[in-house]
Amino acid sequence: MSSQPTRGLALAAVAVTVLAWGCSNVVAKLISTSGIVVSFYRLWLAIPVLWLMPLLAPSLRRRLTRRWLRASLIGGGLFSLHQLLFFNSLKLTSVANVSIIASLQPALVLLVAGPMFGERATLRAVSWSVLALFGTIVVVLGSANAPHWSPFGDALAVFNLFAFTAYFLASKHLRTEVGALEYVIGMTTVSGVTILVIAVATGQALLSPRGSDWSFLLFLAMVPGTLGHVLTNWAHPHVSAFVISITLLGVPVFAAVGAALFVNEPLNAFHVVGGAIVLLAIAMIVLSTNPAASEELAESAAETSAP
Repeated sequence: MSSQPTRGLALAAVAVTVLAWGCSNVVAKLISTSGIVVSFYRLWLAIPVLWLMPLLAPSLRRRLTRRWLRASLIGGGLFSLHQLLFFNSLKLTSVANVSIIASLQPALVLLVAGPMFGERATLRAVSWSVLALFGTIVVVLGSANAPHWSPFGDALAVFNLFAFTAYFLASKHLRTEVGALEYVIGMTTVSGVTILVIAVATGQALLSPRGSDWSFLLFLAMVPGTLGHVLTNWAHPHVSAFVISITLLGVPVFAAVGAALFVNEPLNAFHVVGGAIVLLAIAMIVLSTNPAASEELAESAAETSAP
């Protein structure tokens, strides 16, 4: 059992992560380059930092086996698809829509992969899932015809929901065979190489970032992309997954408010009411399942908010 001061520090770490991940969607929107270029630098600015760890730790280097390579290829391929869909959806449609659609992740995990957790989708869980879907529809309808809204961007956000769910479920399986740290290193590297190939093949202007873009890209890679994951992983042993997941449901709220303040995406009553319905329904889905499944759904809710 963690001491009270340690638990307090862990809660502070989660709070910093909520702020960092909430800012990440807004920062990505402020960068003037394409979504593919943003994804490229999000990965490649972090890769050298990640590889310092096995270079300095021989015990970690020895865990980079053939099994690790296989896990990295699968996880990295799925994560690169998520990165492409996520950052391009942010460029095309509103931050609020992308964030709220992504929040449906735990409901999708429960309905699609409940048997993996020994949890059948109960009528109660299905009802809350339907309510969450209704809330999302309200948010989307509230954005219709707004200057910052794009139906194609919303469609990409929906595809991203499925892509990230596939990545999440594959990672849960792969991490039973490979340690989390080496998995993150390998998965991020494979994703970076995949995005590099796509960027070159599609003729992306990799030197297009200018001025403040570089500081935004560095922030995106180092703070929400790296520090946020480190802080959350450190907090896990000291704070329950319930507390972490419910706290991280604040990320879409910060993202939507930040977008209203900094990228001229004003919120209306549809966003507020629909977003509140979605977050309440997802919280109830996590809290209403059995302990084993709720731990998985809690982690699902947390990881969905990560850039």
